[in-house]
Amino acid sequence: MKKIIYTIAAVSVLFTSCVKDDNIPDKPIDPPAIEGGIVLNEVLSNGAGDDVDWIELFNGGTEAIDVSGYMLNDAETTEGGWAIPNGTTIEAGGFIVFDENEWDFGGVGSSGEWVSFANASGTLLDKVDVPDMSANAGLTYARELDGKDPWAISSPTKGESNGDVENVAPILDAEPMTEHTSLYSVSASDADGVASVKLVYMQNEGIVSLDMSLVDGKYRTSVPQALVGDVVKYYVIATDKTGLSSVYPEEGTTTPLEFTVVGGIIEDGLTIEGEDAGNRGVVTFMVSPYYADQVDEIRLYYLLPGENQDDVNDDKTKVVLTDNVDGTWSGDIPAQNTDDVVRYYLRIEYKVGTKTYFPIEEEDAEGNIVSDFDHDNGTTWPSYTVEEKTYTPVEDKVATYTDGPLTKVTFPKNPIPGTDINVVLEYTSGEEIIEARIYFDAGNTPKYVKANKIKGEDDATFSQTGVTINVADLDVEDTEGTVVGTTSDDETKVSFYVRIATETAEYYYGNDGSMYLDDTPDGGTTDQSDDFKADPTLWNVYNVQ
Repeated sequence: MKKIIYTIAAVSVLFTSCVKDDNIPDKPIDPPAIEGGIVLNEVLSNGAGDDVDWIELFNGGTEAIDVSGYMLNDAETTEGGWAIPNGTTIEAGGFIVFDENEWDFGGVGSSGEWVSFANASGTLLDKVDVPDMSANAGLTYARELDGKDPWAISSPTKGESNGDVENVAPILDAEPMTEHTSLYSVSASDADGVASVKLVYMQNEGIVSLDMSLVDGKYRTSVPQALVGDVVKYYVIATDKTGLSSVYPEEGTTTPLEFTVVGGIIEDGLTIEGEDAGNRGVVTFMVSPYYADQVDEIRLYYLLPGENQDDVNDDKTKVVLTDNVDGTWSGDIPAQNTDDVVRYYLRIEYKVGTKTYFPIEEEDAEGNIVSDFDHDNGTTWPSYTVEEKTYTPVEDKVATYTDGPLTKVTFPKNPIPGTDINVVLEYTSGEEIIEARIYFDAGNTPKYVKANKIKGEDDATFSQTGVTINVADLDVEDTEGTVVGTTSDDETKVSFYVRIATETAEYYYGNDGSMYLDDTPDGGTTDQSDDFKADPTLWNVYNVQ
């Protein structure tokens, strides 16, 4: 946000009195080799608002001097300085100013830095050690009298005589605060010295005057916490040691700045778990609101494909988020199918009855929606798309999985036709496995030729860590249902997938670690496996020898 400076101005720059700062010692030149009267005269190294650094030269001689090729530098030496452009002349008794937009040495450090001036041959003509100006935004380091010692912190007299400065109010540089500002900071400076800076803070009918303390070059104060629904007004007043004052905003004593506390979601306080996985499966919203102790309820609304929210339709589904008692609320949108677009928004209701939305919804004075988001218009809601997960079929004889109970599938490399083909399935013991199946297909349309292992029925080796299934000589059909071979035929390429069933769900495993749910463990009805079962390109592949 652009900063705004409020003070009194005599010309197009900011002015205050040119009185030496008692805290900054005089720094005489060491020693200048003044040539023709050209000297450094004034330096701005910490501009207020949008002001850039600048350096002023003064010609104290009786004749105009061409300074083409002369050099300025932000160092005690002249090496590597910036050359003044050809055709530059300073009239007798005149001034010239060069600012940071012209030179290429990066400005003058506000924490203190040397500035030097040399002729075109590189001979040092003048130099000055500019002090730390970080607490004096908008002020300059200048000779009290043009071309003469001593130097002192001063109000700027850019391009004019240093002796012409007048005593004016402090330079006050500030930005508006918001309801989320807990520590408010402004810059205030004055050549006579700042006597006080105060934040006058009005909350509903109450008013307090808070002293702002100088810390790291800024005047700062903690801001009282307001309640949702409160109207806050404020202004800042800075007074110098001569009694002159500046106010932010300029008419703040009669027309202070104000805002209404509305709450909302903390910046970066919304996480959507499931984005990393392409929003496949259950998508969880985790919300951290402002003023958590004042929240009554947080709701998540969503629309599925084919549903609408407008003047005619009200198809949205409401989810009341769970208060996790740690300043966060959470809730889920159930798993949806690949390529489904799900639209959503959040509503936070506070105990005082006010509501705020994510995204932010804004109204004009007549109550008309002026923001891009309108909670009554579903086409304006943010959305996510359930992404497809694709894999390159693998022909390795070991496939490792990371999701669900299955962990690894191992089968013999290039099995010999007519011999046993034992496929070993390994899985975790954290969930009761009740059935394991392998489905094969060698045609263009999947044919579910299967080999079964059911716990407690046909396999004494069935355990909670793995099972071996013999898949030799299973028939493989073509798209017409005609048997075209078996799984152990010579030069037969077979696609397959594994199905693992538990008490709560069925897991389907394709190549390269893919996993799809038939019924989600939380009782959802979305079948992620249908598209997968219909697409053998997502299955594992092996070749019979």
